[in-house]
Amino acid sequence: MTDDLVAVCDLCLQAIADGEGALEVDTAAADRAARIWRERVGPDPLAVFRTTPGARPVAWTVRHGGCGSAPRFAYTIAVERVRSWTALLHWWTHLADKSWLPATDWQDLMVRALEPRQAAVSGILPSRPRDLRGGPIGDRPEDRLADE
Repeated sequence: MTDDLVAVCDLCLQAIADGEGALEVDTAAADRAARIWRERVGPDPLAVFRTTPGARPVAWTVRHGGCGSAPRFAYTIAVERVRSWTALLHWWTHLADKSWLPATDWQDLMVRALEPRQAAVSGILPSRPRDLRGGPIGDRPEDRLADE
């Protein structure tokens, strides 16, 4: 059985084998960004960090253990724990209640994994290309025919 997803180092652009790397984010930087954003935006429940002009999300990094250095306050996920779509979905739901997550680019990282047209060369990527000529993910064939 092959893995659904591969991890490609953001720094050296080489595949990361199990036990050799991780996804990580600087949680202290994300907490600071979220706090500053809340002070600027206020308590508006409809405000979204990533769509606010001037808000810069803290980047998740996919890297080999020996490439670059880890943030001092890192949240780390070993690459072997995100080799399938279900594992990735599990992590997304696990991270959803973290107060710092909205101040990171996690959603962008996931979109690049889902959408090969994003032209990502590193990060978490599908191991097999998928044919998306039929439309975005979620379109049913019978819906496409009705629109034509």
